[in-house]
Amino acid sequence: MSKKLIINDRFLDVMTIALSPKTRLLVGEGTIRSGKTVDFKNAFFETVQDSTETLHLLAAQDLDAINDNILTGPDGLLELYPEYLKITKDEIGGYYVSCKCDVPNRPKEKKILLAGTTNASKWKKILGKTFGVIMVDEANTADKQFIDECFARQVSAEKPLMLWTLNGDVPTHWIYEYINRCKIIGEAPASIRADMDKVAKETGWFYMHFTMKHNPIMTPEKIEAASRIYPIGSYYYTIKILGERGAPGKLIYLDYMSEELLKPFDQKEWHRYGIGVDIGSKRAKNTFVLKGYRHNFTESIVVDAMEFQGLGYKEKKEKLIAFCQSYAHLPIEYIAIDSAEANFIRDIQGDFKRLGLPPVIESYKATIKERIDMEIVLFATKRAFFNSQKQGAMRVYSAYKIAKWTEGKEGQEREDNNEWLNDLMDGNEYADTRHMIKLMKASKEVI
Repeated sequence: MSKKLIINDRFLDVMTIALSPKTRLLVGEGTIRSGKTVDFKNAFFETVQDSTETLHLLAAQDLDAINDNILTGPDGLLELYPEYLKITKDEIGGYYVSCKCDVPNRPKEKKILLAGTTNASKWKKILGKTFGVIMVDEANTADKQFIDECFARQVSAEKPLMLWTLNGDVPTHWIYEYINRCKIIGEAPASIRADMDKVAKETGWFYMHFTMKHNPIMTPEKIEAASRIYPIGSYYYTIKILGERGAPGKLIYLDYMSEELLKPFDQKEWHRYGIGVDIGSKRAKNTFVLKGYRHNFTESIVVDAMEFQGLGYKEKKEKLIAFCQSYAHLPIEYIAIDSAEANFIRDIQGDFKRLGLPPVIESYKATIKERIDMEIVLFATKRAFFNSQKQGAMRVYSAYKIAKWTEGKEGQEREDNNEWLNDLMDGNEYADTRHMIKLMKASKEVI
């Protein structure tokens, strides 16, 4: 190991996980200046050394990014391991990094190809090849086809390994279709756990969250200075300084959202219950949100939530029945469904009555702006909580954290691109509007 490196516990954790024969994918997501790229590129070097494969791949947005962020500079691989690595040019073809290997029973010389990830013409060279270790820096900026191709290029490798780094991105970015299937190692923000805990995990896929505190050169003074670069609550503050996932644009609720709103559900504290239902179509999801309220409506809590794609009315009804029955021990007073779904409401009212389930009603016809104002008041006065023990409830919390105004209609209209967050917020608010007047009246008394 080079004497130029500062070795800390996080560095050793990354190296241990990367070198484990059980690891297939390791993702490092987090803040700027967190040391994740330094840790991962050194893990790349060591795993290439350990690999039985001859061919490996380094990838970033373009070749300049590979050179600047990974290969050169004081902590670049070429500077740290000059006796092992050197830039070489094929007689026919482009540049690559040749790697001398002194691990017993491994190829003595290995070849590391370099590829830009954003332009297919730049990475077509990987087609038809088998790679042992692949590192993709800023994986969220890569072309999706490139990422898919990387997995395909490793199916025949012995102990294949993929290493990805990135800052937080929009939670609906396609890269999270992969990342959310990783098992979290160590600590991660509650909002990220809410996204990841609801997804089934792949064997050998691991995730680590990085902050500036993991970087040995970032002193408290440097971290404090970095934290002042962007306005608190802005998109860049969220993804660059907090290392969380966020949406560009003006966020509606971020000034009011904090982990003070997260608490475990205790049935003894809550006295009345209702379920809000949003029926989705096409891209939108169907959502059920179970809410609990104090007897005087001074506080509320999201107990749990369920979301699923598509299905016909019969299947939706069956899922709603099962959701209600799973909470039969709670005194649920109503099921409030989007008032635009009048036919669905009429169709299921009789069935629910025969089964002894709560009455199915239309939600109160509040405008989205009225609902936004109501939730802002509840969040700002710390009176709307989320059950920290249920993934569904935490997903609702995450939805409000990233909700934003429609561009050009700030303060008036919530952006709705038929994404999961809108469906969860709608379901939550359909339950709340049943008690809208009482909730707002209690807010005035608290204020």
